Amino acid sequence: MDIQEKLAAKYDNIAIYTAGFYADPEDELGTRSKLSETLKSFTMNQHADTPFSLQIMTTNGEINVMPLGLLSLDELKAYETKRREEAGLSADDDSIPLVVQFAPHTEKGQVQKQIVDSTQALFADFNTQFAKIWAVVKADLQVNQNLLVTMERDLIADSVDVQSEYQNNFKMMDAATRKSKLGFELADEDLGHFSAYMADMHEIQAIVLSAAAFVKHELLGDDLFAQVMNDKVSRNTLFWVLDNTFYETLYYFIEKNRETTNGDKLVKHLHHQKKLLIINMRNDAYQRAQAALDDTTTRIDMDKYFSDIFVPIAEQLAREVDQFQD
Repeated sequence: MDIQEKLAAKYDNIAIYTAGFYADPEDELGTRSKLSETLKSFTMNQHADTPFSLQIMTTNGEINVMPLGLLSLDELKAYETKRREEAGLSADDDSIPLVVQFAPHTEKGQVQKQIVDSTQALFADFNTQFAKIWAVVKADLQVNQNLLVTMERDLIADSVDVQSEYQNNFKMMDAATRKSKLGFELADEDLGHFSAYMADMHEIQAIVLSAAAFVKHELLGDDLFAQVMNDKVSRNTLFWVLDNTFYETLYYFIEKNRETTNGDKLVKHLHHQKKLLIINMRNDAYQRAQAALDDTTTRIDMDKYFSDIFVPIAEQLAREVDQFQD
């Protein structure tokens, strides 16, 4: 029986040990600690041939640490064929390769995989193998961060055109018409600043509605919101999307103002504000979710749910930028 047959026999009708956590893009040390604790717990409580998958959710993708072949035995077959070609048929090695896989959640993203020795090696020498695993995970986290920044810069580039459109529309209005449309007076000298603010809110709304659409189509579907909240995986995914939306909102303002006057200090200020903002966001999201569960007569409006949570956060971040620059 070769390694593929052994793995197939082991995984057939056997529960897979799973664990996972969210990688805070602001806390690399925390991510490293969670990864170490999770893998250490696995090695202390399971056997080297136990099928497992450790999932690390990121802002723009997911990282999985698992035995090669867990998702597709064809991958293991190809690996085994190549190994025999290189080492010869007499080379006997029934260890199961350990793979770190990064799957970006982007339209043209390519799944990246890197083999890091084997599950047996992880059990035999945890500290040495963990250092190797963390090096790959850390590199994948940087790729993920680059994807986040690229997405934000695309939105910022779009905001320039949106701002111009707003400003041109406002210029065509007289003072009375502006007041009628906006509900307050807008002086000519304030057109540029207010148009930039409106463009920012336009881009934030794009982030928010995209997140809401994902939840509607991938989690909610035809189910009731209570079914989503009662399912551990779906509930965790919802709160992962909420955290993602928060960081996409935060980093929009960080990237837009990074190169401005005193940009370094402003970015540090926004990072500092993040600590309280994300706690308040999670509490607000949870309370709104509970209110939706208590209301059994109304189907939850995800667009409104996400907008009510994140538009005020975006408005506060915009105020923080204005106050800092003033």
